[in-house]
Amino acid sequence: MSQQKFTLYLIHHSHTDIGYTDYQEKIELHHIYYIKEVIDILNAIHAGETKWEGFKWNCESFWCVEKFLKTADQSYIDDFIKYVKSGEIGLSGNYLNMTELVDYTVLNNTIARSVKNMERYSIQMTSAMTADINGYGWGYADALYENGIRNLMSCIHTHHGYHPLFKKQMPFYWQSPKGNKLLVWNGEHYLIGNELVCNEYDYEYTIHDGLMHEHLSSFDMAKKRIEAYVRVLREQQHPYDFVPVSISGIMRDNSPASTKIIEFIHEYNAIHGQEIELQMVTLDEFFDILNQAEVEIPTYSGDWTDWWADGVGSTPNIVQHYREASRKLYAARQLDPDGKIIGKEVFDSIEYNLMFYAEHTWGYSSSIDEPWHPNVNKLDLRKSLFALKANESASRAINKITYFHGETPTSVHKELTFGAINPHDFPVIDILNVSLESLFGHRHFEILEKDTGLVVPHQIGHYARGYEINILVKLDAKQKKSYLIRDITAPPLISAGNCAKIAVEGVNDLATTYAEALQTGSVITPYKLENKFFRIQYEEEQGITSIYDKINDKELIKPTSKFSAFTPIYEVTPVKTTQYEERRLMGRNRKAVHTQRDIGKLLSATVLEDGPLYSRVELGYQLKGTNASSLILTAYKEIPRIDVDFRFHKTSVWEPENLYLALPFTTGYDNEEFWVEKTGTIFRPRIDQLPGTCTDFYALQDGMCYQSSNSSLIIATPDTPLIMMGDIKSHEIKLCGEEGVNNIDDVYAWVMNNFWETNFKVDLGGFHQYRYSLLLNDSNNVDEAFQAAKATNCPVLGYYSFI
Repeated sequence: MSQQKFTLYLIHHSHTDIGYTDYQEKIELHHIYYIKEVIDILNAIHAGETKWEGFKWNCESFWCVEKFLKTADQSYIDDFIKYVKSGEIGLSGNYLNMTELVDYTVLNNTIARSVKNMERYSIQMTSAMTADINGYGWGYADALYENGIRNLMSCIHTHHGYHPLFKKQMPFYWQSPKGNKLLVWNGEHYLIGNELVCNEYDYEYTIHDGLMHEHLSSFDMAKKRIEAYVRVLREQQHPYDFVPVSISGIMRDNSPASTKIIEFIHEYNAIHGQEIELQMVTLDEFFDILNQAEVEIPTYSGDWTDWWADGVGSTPNIVQHYREASRKLYAARQLDPDGKIIGKEVFDSIEYNLMFYAEHTWGYSSSIDEPWHPNVNKLDLRKSLFALKANESASRAINKITYFHGETPTSVHKELTFGAINPHDFPVIDILNVSLESLFGHRHFEILEKDTGLVVPHQIGHYARGYEINILVKLDAKQKKSYLIRDITAPPLISAGNCAKIAVEGVNDLATTYAEALQTGSVITPYKLENKFFRIQYEEEQGITSIYDKINDKELIKPTSKFSAFTPIYEVTPVKTTQYEERRLMGRNRKAVHTQRDIGKLLSATVLEDGPLYSRVELGYQLKGTNASSLILTAYKEIPRIDVDFRFHKTSVWEPENLYLALPFTTGYDNEEFWVEKTGTIFRPRIDQLPGTCTDFYALQDGMCYQSSNSSLIIATPDTPLIMMGDIKSHEIKLCGEEGVNNIDDVYAWVMNNFWETNFKVDLGGFHQYRYSLLLNDSNNVDEAFQAAKATNCPVLGYYSFI
């Protein structure tokens, strides 16, 4: 590249980080007033303030704009629209800087509303900007593109992460799962400009050149750093004579605009502008410049796997509520798409709360080193409120729908019936579960389909306050069925007879009895659980040593696995420095070489239930970091599915922790591939990813699947979204595209962690229960496999009706 004039295009913005520096509602006010101050600056320029000419501003997230438009005086709104149209204020089609917790529909709808909001003013948003995040679900590209966004400025933050393509400050076309092409600038840290241009702070963050110790003036330091930055880019064969540099008013998140930047630009350009020029631009302006450059831009396809997906693991209880809310919203929208029953505004409210909770800030900035600070707990509770509000609203929506379809309060004067609604666009076979405190006079009964009069299998379970009515239901897409109770004659009394297999202590442990039981449907013992689909064996200390697929005659636990199926694994890292420093030094690992690891040991097996629909056993484990730990296995007799509830009482520990469940599964066939479902896409980890992206862990939506040409083995994850792949020990980090990174590898459910050194929730203590499901499917279609996962996570809606 010739040594012609080089331009730094400064993108002036305020990083939207909600809840990291202050209360969420105060951050909201700050950003509203930042936009007002920008308008005041621009008004002053147009009134003759020449020293600020060339000042431009970019709204990093549309959430700030939305709040401004809802609260500002009309004069401010008119000026805002005027300056957007004149190109002095830039807009971003990115609503907030998100985690991968949010699902595609909510993400897409929110971006669509943002775009429509500006279309009212005859403004089309075509560019988006993100900052302080380290990846995106692949479907994010489609959510932007299909709403008219064609450009994405990615100001990645590589703290405990890495930029894709093994290179930053370069463009590429990101081809989406649907084949759309989004132009991306794979950029620098969002505060790089503050270190290059107007550094007024006594620390170095992204540039470690030691100039802080040379007592230079701010201008002289900037001159040296800018020259060095451009020189290194040229030495590394940067193909452009320009580069974008994002900059905030101060080197902090949620910072105001600063006229000092434009004043510095004028001063610098007057002296050095012939060699290196500084210029403020909007996002759209920068991408127009990029599109005019005569440099070929490569195309890459795949998931931009997020290195910061693990934050959700520090608040597993609230995330469980969040994911339930997300599923309830899905079911409500499926059954009331136009909002005629619950009101369209309810959908919008739920989506707003889901978006706001899934925003990338996972707590106050000193959550680890000052966990007692009032702001730590207050901001944690404030953030939790958004997930809880979403869950409450979604629950009310589901209640309105089931009442619309016939649900009633309980009554002692009317007859008990049941209803089931399939919310999916495909048929399902499921277990309808309805909780009742009383059976309202019924003791011996059978359950019938109302329309056909056919008797359907059912099983009565128990919970703390009463009964669980479980009914086998078969429903077509969106179908609704009603079920009646019919009393029957009590069964005849049993007596001792001449063959007493149950001894006087009440135990039946004869092998012949187990064999006879299996002939009638299933057998469940302290040693195994078997039905027509599976044979599950568990052994003292080792845990679940075999899950045998009797349909395909295959063992489902990999023979090379280091751990038994669903074995709990606890890690804690002793602190040799400080709580903060210990975590920082872990780098891109989420643990250290000296991390201590404890493997759960099976101590007991207790049969809980065995009936017409399912068998249930509780496996008790000894596991460090917990006061109690167990797996509750439920194997269904008419559905090839095993539910596993991981129940434990977690102790409170300040040190860095991780808790996993081993998922060492396989279809048993040689031609299998491993697939996962994330926001807006189904893909193969370590294959369908951008080169240079994370291969150690992933945040899922409905689950994962081992797919062969013969069958599918599906693991649904309704409660905890994270999985870990590969060696869980501290290791050299390998990226997608490097040798030895394989699609088939060890997999673990990453139940919880408190790894991050600043703002993860440090206290994981308390009572927890999270569900996982293992399903067999004879389809070789991966889309159908994930339909089964969705149906498992989002079961049929069940209710009682007294008529």
